[in-house]
Amino acid sequence: MDFPYGQLIDAPPGFVAPEQWPEFMAQANPPPLCAREVVGSNPSGVRWSLWPLTFEEYVSDIEPDLAASAMGKLARNRLVTWKRVGRKDVPQGWCVGKSPWRIDGVYNLQENPHYTKDWSQTERRHQHKWAALVAQQKYCIEEISMDEFSNAYTKSIVAKKFGTELLLLTKRKHAAANTHIVLYGVRDIASQAIIAGTAVIYSPTHKGSTCESRFMLPTARGTHAMTGLMDHWFAESQKRGITFLVFMYFWYPGAPKKWQGFSEFKSHFCKHYVAYPPELTRFVRGRLF
Repeated sequence: MDFPYGQLIDAPPGFVAPEQWPEFMAQANPPPLCAREVVGSNPSGVRWSLWPLTFEEYVSDIEPDLAASAMGKLARNRLVTWKRVGRKDVPQGWCVGKSPWRIDGVYNLQENPHYTKDWSQTERRHQHKWAALVAQQKYCIEEISMDEFSNAYTKSIVAKKFGTELLLLTKRKHAAANTHIVLYGVRDIASQAIIAGTAVIYSPTHKGSTCESRFMLPTARGTHAMTGLMDHWFAESQKRGITFLVFMYFWYPGAPKKWQGFSEFKSHFCKHYVAYPPELTRFVRGRLF
């Protein structure tokens, strides 16, 4: 596969995909109009339904126990998707896709504690310029409330281009009292306005972290605020003992074109990429109603 950003690797030892972190709250991903339930135990998955369609999804290298998931309010006829992290064999009864179900960038903070050395020359330069603005007390990065985060996001460039679907996902997770989601905002000290931000999920369970719902307002152009947020994420993750930083959803041929701009920016901060094996699917019969 022609991947433009760096080296594709198998999942490194100790790496766990974000959907497998309890702190990631994968059960919040199905659209809010859908009925949903958590099914199975090893692995656990998420089932959601918008009548008459029912779907079930697992992320694990352990084959789902479809007998165990035959119970539940939504155990109707359903399409089951099994997304593997490193396992490549195809057990009997499953249909295999052709492309990776996703490609994620991975940075090992424990092996590379002096992380800016691995950044692109452009981002190292931007980091120095951002640090100078912080030293001049023009901007700062701080934890902010969901109200402030949401209000700023709706005024951002990303909201105008792509809508607020990712923000709504983050709000669902935050509303579930997930204390492992931290909202960081870049504050313009003179105006007190939030001009950029990101939501960071930390997994103490699996020593991982990822970002979602990044945004920047037009007034942040030229400030290098997004580079500042990335630096803050790296540094705070180090303090928390995180091993793997995960940059989710890199573009590859066949993926949505709208990922390309975000992928280009994220590629400035990592060199290694996990290409998850193609997803497996099968139809499972259950109750009709």
